[in-house]
Amino acid sequence: MIRFKSIVMRYGGFEALKGVSLEVPEGQLVTLLGPSGCGKTTLLRTVNRLIEPTEGTVFIGDRDVRGLDEVELRRGIGYVIQSIGLFPHMSVLENVVVVPRLLGWKKEKRETRAREMLALVGLEPPTFAGRYPRELSGGQAQRVGLARALAADPPVLLMDEPFGAVDPPTRERLQDEFQKLQSELRKTVLFVTHDLDEAVKISDRICLMSLGQVEQYDTPEALLRSPRTSFVQGFLGPSRTLLRLSRIPLSRLLEPPDGHHPSATIQHSVSAREAFSSLLANGLRSLGVTDDVGLLIGVVRLETLLAAASEEEP
Repeated sequence: MIRFKSIVMRYGGFEALKGVSLEVPEGQLVTLLGPSGCGKTTLLRTVNRLIEPTEGTVFIGDRDVRGLDEVELRRGIGYVIQSIGLFPHMSVLENVVVVPRLLGWKKEKRETRAREMLALVGLEPPTFAGRYPRELSGGQAQRVGLARALAADPPVLLMDEPFGAVDPPTRERLQDEFQKLQSELRKTVLFVTHDLDEAVKISDRICLMSLGQVEQYDTPEALLRSPRTSFVQGFLGPSRTLLRLSRIPLSRLLEPPDGHHPSATIQHSVSAREAFSSLLANGLRSLGVTDDVGLLIGVVRLETLLAAASEEEP
């Protein structure tokens, strides 16, 4: 668990953070979302003491981070940034074992762990362990950065725009892979982004910030359904109705097969938003929905999706 208590950050006469109080529950992924300059990265960096707040206290569990040695604190926190920060003169394997080596792990243990982490993020060790950063694509380098952050099995991950420097298709794949990884590992994650779609897709909770303050802290569903301030409503914009579909499992909207052979199908594991996009792209009013082996299990209709997207808070 990460807890911020009345965090203020001043630079001369400018307040970058204005008394932020916030709690990140253990095992959840909380996204700090907002426009550039809202204070989200500043707040994240107070956790590992890259920035010391002017006022207020940051806790990890029940420990005030100011009472912890900076170096030891950072070794116990996974940190993933947009620029990745891989050491160019080190191989992929050597990059991943950096923190375990600093923690004094024996060579065999740290290399075994590094290979496990590379496999976990989709980089097979026989192929990638001996490569150097210059031999990797942007998406592969980001996976190495994530493997390095996880290598020492930290309970807390800080992620600052980790997928922001890659192309959109790669970014979407990384988001999908990280979601699966987080569902297995259940780390306490503080994730910074300015991308609303990304925040809605991956978050357990979203903290929407503006001018150094928290505008709304809620689940993605509640944020999209019930914006509490004019800033939140404006930031979400008219796309919030469609975004709500990305949080709805398609299985919730299925009707039984009607006996007709569907002209197009989609897998049951996709979101309602993906089904909506497929309907529009194909000019259809209904889609067949199949299970993992391709058997038809139901039908989803355009009218059902529209109703789900516009449903009001009860």
